Amino acid sequence: MTALDEFHQDLRRGLDRLEEKGRLRSLRVAQKGLDFASNDYLSLNSSGRLLSLMQKAATDWDGVVGSTGSRLLRGHHESFEIAEEEFATFCGTESSLLFHSGYAANVGVIQQFISSEDTVFCDRLCHATILDGIRMSGARRFYFHHNDLDHLRDIMRKRERKGRSWIITESIFSMDGDSPDLHSLVDLAEEEDALLYLDEAHALGVVGSTGAGLAHSLGLSRRVAVLVFPCGKGPGLMGAFVCGSKMLRESMINSCRSFIFSTAQPPCLAHLLSLVFREISGMNVERKHLSFLSQQLREGLHSMNLDFGKSTSHIVPVILGSEEDAMRWMNSLALRGIDARAIRPPSVPEGSSRIRVNLHAGHSVTDVECLLKELYSLLPVGVR
Repeated sequence: MTALDEFHQDLRRGLDRLEEKGRLRSLRVAQKGLDFASNDYLSLNSSGRLLSLMQKAATDWDGVVGSTGSRLLRGHHESFEIAEEEFATFCGTESSLLFHSGYAANVGVIQQFISSEDTVFCDRLCHATILDGIRMSGARRFYFHHNDLDHLRDIMRKRERKGRSWIITESIFSMDGDSPDLHSLVDLAEEEDALLYLDEAHALGVVGSTGAGLAHSLGLSRRVAVLVFPCGKGPGLMGAFVCGSKMLRESMINSCRSFIFSTAQPPCLAHLLSLVFREISGMNVERKHLSFLSQQLREGLHSMNLDFGKSTSHIVPVILGSEEDAMRWMNSLALRGIDARAIRPPSVPEGSSRIRVNLHAGHSVTDVECLLKELYSLLPVGVR
């Protein structure tokens, strides 16, 4: 048997193990019907607004399409500088730098600024991109109970620290839809002489009067060492702005490997991002409607005694527990024309499988009522 044959056998065994556990995943094209699965929180994609902005960007654009190189070589264009300056102003920081994706930003930036000589305190439910970056950094690391600042304070004071201390968390958690007490967290970081790293992926576009995220809405942007804003959720595109001081930006340009050793994005995409954030800043009516729908959904779930955790946002989990129930409910909803996906381990802890409902500004009150009606029909007869 050749090395290639053995490799393929190992791949087959791994896939078979996943299938035995009911965790074999596959790609599927988005179905028609009510979308409660995508991250199109502001409905920029489904409403056609993003397409209009893209057409405007294409009409405006008279430069090269591809960047033709990394930003430090031939790939830097004026549109990047404009987008980064505008975004820094938008979120209330001194500067920003655009990365290819949230993954490139989190993994690259954490590895650059956090080393094996440092200590990290991370919320245990942080996204995989953050956890990967922490593991690759080699830092001494501790995980505090989700959004539990008392536990964080306790372990910071009882555990031996070395080097710089970092606290890492998110403004809205992607699987639970809840948020930390950011004011208290910033205060605690300063009390403990720690640096704060905040991922705003699911708050961008949604939280605050202009959609600039949780830190900006609370006037805390300048007290956070590193702010990361992935653009694949509410903004509906790709890329991620990493924001902070001017020295932070200069240091990333010179030392962040995921930035330095990547061909730059198409410069026309940076121009489109500028147009998108100008649009988002004026979408306060949509943000208020989204907040109203979120409250409507939570009230409906509460009336059915369905567990939605501590969600306070447009992400509302319906926590069922077993993987089998989550898959059954997802498939039943799909047959009824509703796309709401099951989330299972390892994306969530064992025993907390769920249907994650992502609400959009384009949903109507009737859409949410329809979802609630179908969820009610899936309850056991004795529970209804």
